[in-house]
Amino acid sequence: MNLIGPKFGPMKSVSLEKRTLACIWYLGNTEAFRSVADRFGMSKGTLHFLLGQFSNIFKDHEILKSLISWPTTDIEFCSLADKFSQRVGFPNAVGAIDGTYIPITGPSAFRESYICRKGFPAMHLQAVCGPDLKFLDVFCAYPGSVHDARVYRNSPLYEVVQDLPSKFHLLGDSAYPMSKNLMTPFRDNGHLTLEEKRYNSAHSSTRVDIERAFGLLKGKFRKLKFLDMRNVEDIPSTILTCCALHNFILLNESLDESEVVLEDMDDGLVCQNDEREAISGLEKRREIMHLLM
Repeated sequence: MNLIGPKFGPMKSVSLEKRTLACIWYLGNTEAFRSVADRFGMSKGTLHFLLGQFSNIFKDHEILKSLISWPTTDIEFCSLADKFSQRVGFPNAVGAIDGTYIPITGPSAFRESYICRKGFPAMHLQAVCGPDLKFLDVFCAYPGSVHDARVYRNSPLYEVVQDLPSKFHLLGDSAYPMSKNLMTPFRDNGHLTLEEKRYNSAHSSTRVDIERAFGLLKGKFRKLKFLDMRNVEDIPSTILTCCALHNFILLNESLDESEVVLEDMDDGLVCQNDEREAISGLEKRREIMHLLM
C-alpha cells in the first residue's frame, strides 16, 4: 500500500486497503471475476476498473524497475555468479532464462496465432532469474505460437545481453541461440561423451532455478494457470504485475521451498544458431566443459 498508494488516487466508495486486497485476491486465486467482486462487496465493473489501475501502476517504469532490475556492475555480476556456482560449480552464470506459457481464453480474431505448441491459447512470458529466484528481467509481448528464440531476439534483453562482460553468460535450454553470452546444453544425439554429459548435468542443475521461479510465480498467483481476461491488450500488464509482486514477496519474506513446484523442463523446438554467434559460443562451452572435469 505504501508502494502503490500515492499512485492509486482517491476513491471515496472503496478504501485503498480493500482495492489492494481485491486485486491481490483476484491474482492469487482461480475464482471468477464476479465471485471476487461479490466477495469484496463491489460491482464487476468496479473490480475490472481497479485491476486495470493496479496493473498499470505496477507496469509503471519507476515501480517495475524498483522491483525487477538488471545487474549493471561487476560486483553484482560476480555476486550472482558466485551464488550460482555454489550448487554444482558451473562458472560465471549470471542468470537463467526461459519462456513459459500463460493459458488464456484467446481472442476470436487471429486465434490460431495464440495457440502454443502444447495446443492451447496462451501468452508467452520470457524471464531471467537469479539464484534467489527473483526475476532480473521479464518480457511479455508475444502470443503463444512464437518460438522462444524469436521472442528472445526481439526482446530488449537481447541487446543488453550482447553487452555482458565477456566472461559472464546466461543459461538457456536448446530453444535458445548459442553464443558467448548464452550457454546452451550439448544436443543429446545418443553419442555424448562423459565430459559432455557432465556439462549438461551441471548446466541443467543450475538452470533449474528459472523453472523453480516459474513454479513459485504460478503457485502464488494461481490466476496465471488460466487468465480468463477477454481483452488481450490487458493481459501483458497483468502478467508483469504478478512478476513484480513475486519479487516484492521475495524481497520482504523468506523463501518457502514447499511453495516451489517445478514446471516440466521441456526444451521444445531446437533453435537454429547464427553461425558466427555459435562459433564463439561453442568455444566457450568447451572451455567450461573442461573446467567441470
